[in-house]
Amino acid sequence: MYQEKIIIKKLIAALSCLILVSCGFHLRGLAIVPFKTLYIQAPNTSILLDIKRRVQSSSNATVVGNPKDAQATLHIINASHKKIILSVSSSGRVREFQLRYSLSYRIINQAGQEIYPITEIIVKQVLPFSDSAFLSSQREEKMLLDQMKKDAILRLIRRLGKLESLN
Repeated sequence: MYQEKIIIKKLIAALSCLILVSCGFHLRGLAIVPFKTLYIQAPNTSILLDIKRRVQSSSNATVVGNPKDAQATLHIINASHKKIILSVSSSGRVREFQLRYSLSYRIINQAGQEIYPITEIIVKQVLPFSDSAFLSSQREEKMLLDQMKKDAILRLIRRLGKLESLN
């Protein structure tokens, strides 16, 4: 009886793995970019450090501190967030906000030629709002903004991985 349970558990685990493999599931892995070194130019150090950490952990590129040492320069033009009223109640109180995080960038090669034009990544998220839970709404907003920032940076790295060449 005990051995039958072990065999059934192993069979279920093997079938689960087989189903995952057959459906095409695979881990994302590293983004393969067409340059070995990258310089990041950003308007503030917060976004610079976040992008630098993500690029080094999620791609084959090395981030350098001098633009002359880099094969490409990632120029972050703007990274900002907005909070827009999405809906109001009949009494005029806000019910929902829409949070928007935008990240504008372009990529320049070592010769100073633009190889990827100015592009904007926009991440949107709806935030329900309640006057009675004001403090928790603020915490939820901060958590959502952090997650949106991470999502925008991951999208940026995936787009870097789709570049064909530096020309």
